[in-house]
Amino acid sequence: MAVSWSSDVDHKPTNSLKTRPLPAHGPPLGRALIKSVPDDFEVTELPRTQPDGQGEHLLVEIRKRGLTTAEAARRLAGCLGVSPRAVGHAERKDRNAVTTQWLGVHQPGSKSIAAPATIAPGLEILSASRHSRKLQVGALIGNRFRIRLRGLYVPRAATDRRLLRIAYHGVPNYFGSQRFGHGGRNVGKALAWHNGELTVRRRYVQGMLLSAVRAQCFNQVLRRRVETGTWNRALGGELMILDGRGGIFAAADETPARLAQRLAQQTIHPTGPLPGVGRALVTDEVQTLEQAVFDEMPELLALLVGCGVKAQRRALRLRVAELAWWWPAVDELVIGFRLPPGTYATTVLSECFELIEQPGAD
Repeated sequence: MAVSWSSDVDHKPTNSLKTRPLPAHGPPLGRALIKSVPDDFEVTELPRTQPDGQGEHLLVEIRKRGLTTAEAARRLAGCLGVSPRAVGHAERKDRNAVTTQWLGVHQPGSKSIAAPATIAPGLEILSASRHSRKLQVGALIGNRFRIRLRGLYVPRAATDRRLLRIAYHGVPNYFGSQRFGHGGRNVGKALAWHNGELTVRRRYVQGMLLSAVRAQCFNQVLRRRVETGTWNRALGGELMILDGRGGIFAAADETPARLAQRLAQQTIHPTGPLPGVGRALVTDEVQTLEQAVFDEMPELLALLVGCGVKAQRRALRLRVAELAWWWPAVDELVIGFRLPPGTYATTVLSECFELIEQPGAD
């Protein structure tokens, strides 16, 4: 990574107490240890398409433990005798977890397909098939989670009630701490880069920093909507999004009764801004609220506009599908659920608990 630092710049975390995500369903019920061991955090990727059996690409289903997606891709490339650049992914997954996901490999010709096997410590090939198209980033319909929390000393009845409330009403769709880099410093780095105090040459790293800035702006607007009790309902001038499908429409296009019904069923959600270049699509009450938040962070908005980032919208609410849980021990809780891509399991769990990660966990 070609990054140079100015010696007199302190790139401090920007996720202060003021900007930390605010729970919508009440304060944490207690503390919970997460990712005590990789097996406590299981993620299964749900692909958008299945291999079609032909073509110059491979779709390889892997299971990894204690590895980042990039590390797994490099080891798979070595096993197949291809360049690491020939291996792509639909979504990056945590290191400190057991994850089942798909990697795409450009491997033209008649080379044999990798057979199911353990190819390196912590990396196993589950299946591999030919496919006619390259695996694209984001080519999945979601992820299924199974998470074991330890060290829980919380009222069980209150926890059960909180989880039931989450199942019926969803949670604020905050970006998780992973989006902001180690120690939450990526927004500070982005500002330093924008101000000429930091050199970032790789486009991938630039994109990562800009994504952190947009996530910060979105989380700030969402926090304001939580503070005002409007994160899960439509205001004047609202744009809505279809759950899991991404189609956006104006709330005013729906009758009030039908809008309320669809909101209650969690088939649609109000949206918040991923700011950048482009005219404001929301109007009236929503535009006023969002502008008031933007006025508190002019430097972040100027950075995004200056870099030509295109403005988009994102759901303010996250529906937690297939939510189930059980208590294997007095101080342990296992929770399972399914989420759409680009959302965070820790966002769901933080509506119940103050999460404590083991030192060194990602």
